[in-house]
Amino acid sequence: RFLYFYVVPLSVVNAKEEGAVLILRDVTKDREQEAQIIESERLNAIMLLAASVAHEIGNPLNSLNIHLQLIERGMQSLTAPQRRSLGELVEVAKKEVGRLDHIISQFLRALRPSPPQFEKASVADVLRDAVDFLRHEIENRDVVVDVECVQDLPQTQIDRAQVKQVFFNIIKNAIEAMPHGGLLKIAVTATDRYVVISFKDTGPGIDPKELGSIFEPYHTTKTEGSGLGLLIVQRIVRDHGGLIEVHSEPRIGTTFTIFL
Repeated sequence: RFLYFYVVPLSVVNAKEEGAVLILRDVTKDREQEAQIIESERLNAIMLLAASVAHEIGNPLNSLNIHLQLIERGMQSLTAPQRRSLGELVEVAKKEVGRLDHIISQFLRALRPSPPQFEKASVADVLRDAVDFLRHEIENRDVVVDVECVQDLPQTQIDRAQVKQVFFNIIKNAIEAMPHGGLLKIAVTATDRYVVISFKDTGPGIDPKELGSIFEPYHTTKTEGSGLGLLIVQRIVRDHGGLIEVHSEPRIGTTFTIFL
């Protein structure tokens, strides 16, 4: 919490008086609103730039892709060694074009997510789908996933696809933070207001200096990360009227908690 305090010595009123008056005011909500306004303005500015850049880059990428396909057709008249040599170069070019197209699509999805299509659904079922989808990668990284879910969990108004994306991003971040194996403990509980989903890993934790920036666009500590995953998570959770909290301790692990 953030507290504003104001101190007035009583001697200001009467020289004979001792002591002081201390006024305390909780300005936590004011700080949060100010931060949200700043973030909204920053994202709006980025959104305007992104729309222009995506259009300017998207058209040449489509043209490049079409011309690469035409080159592949033209290569049919070449000898086998020539086709093999040129084919490798064309394949590299196609992969790079596809990678750029994916980056642009992910960036636009992060900044302009589609409105949630709400339906009553079980958060536990969506969570199981996300874990199953990543099962192969979880096993390859020697990570144990322990899921605990309370009985009679109430259904929640959610967009299944978007919430699955949230779970997918957080689980993927957790298992990538444990390259030599570890434990990811997922707990699903309920209060009178929220369904609460916590993800606790045994990774190295987040550097306290980095903790305040993890939801910012393009902030990443991964060599191949885009820095947009947690931004997407935050936008989806907010669009659902929910909250997200992060607690991390170096060399102990990180816990992401989502309230829906």
